[in-house]
Amino acid sequence: MQLKMLAAAAAVVVSAGTPVLAQVAPAGISDRYTACQARARGNTVQGGICAQTEMASQDARLNKAYQQVMRQLASRPAQRIALRDEQRSWLKARDYECKIDGETIDTACLVSKTATRANELERKIRF
Repeated sequence: MQLKMLAAAAAVVVSAGTPVLAQVAPAGISDRYTACQARARGNTVQGGICAQTEMASQDARLNKAYQQVMRQLASRPAQRIALRDEQRSWLKARDYECKIDGETIDTACLVSKTATRANELERKIRF
């Protein structure tokens, strides 16, 4: 069954007219995404398009950081396995937590959680 994408949570407008996303966006979320959500003005389809574009960027950040940390752990197989297992658990939890119902995914939730996890992994990188 194809999942419906929903960005309503990101595009909900508070009484002052400020998108909720602008108030709670984690570090690493692009200004382009925040501006796109503001232009969407609560339109679920437009917000979803914004989220899909940002999700591609955040997913790339996450994967790059994960691969760098895994390379750093090349001589420590037990820590590599632990990181792999942690990442798999995180993915399952993220997908579960961002599910609104059986067919609907909150794409803004995916973006936010993916950015937060990318931040966590980037902090583990030794330069």
